Amino acid sequence: MLSGSSYLPHPDKEETGGEEAHFICTEEQAIGVADGVGGWADVGVNAGLFAQEPISNSVRAVQEEPKGSFNPARVLEKAHSSTKAKGSSTACIVAILDKQNSLAICKPNQREEEEP
Repeated sequence: MLSGSSYLPHPDKEETGGEEAHFICTEEQAIGVADGVGGWADVGVNAGLFAQEPISNSVRAVQEEPKGSFNPARVLEKAHSSTKAKGSSTACIVAILDKQNSLAICKPNQREEEEP
């Protein structure tokens, strides 16, 4: 898999670095993206930190996955359970599964956390 990425936060959010995060694991052929819920800023929470922490945790979880049995839902669950930051986000993890000649995708509908 050849890949690349670029990230430019919204001009109004440059000071905090934006509210999005992503990862690319080329060896595992996996990509993940998270978008923090900006409404948390109204109560003093940096939504970008909540997007960044689960994405960092996802990279570790991807690397811990057994070879040949990559499960994006399991990766996202591990990442979520390791996240300490307050907030909420959308997230999506996609992986190319060579042996099954298929694509594995996990995009949950919600995270159980009280929103502002």
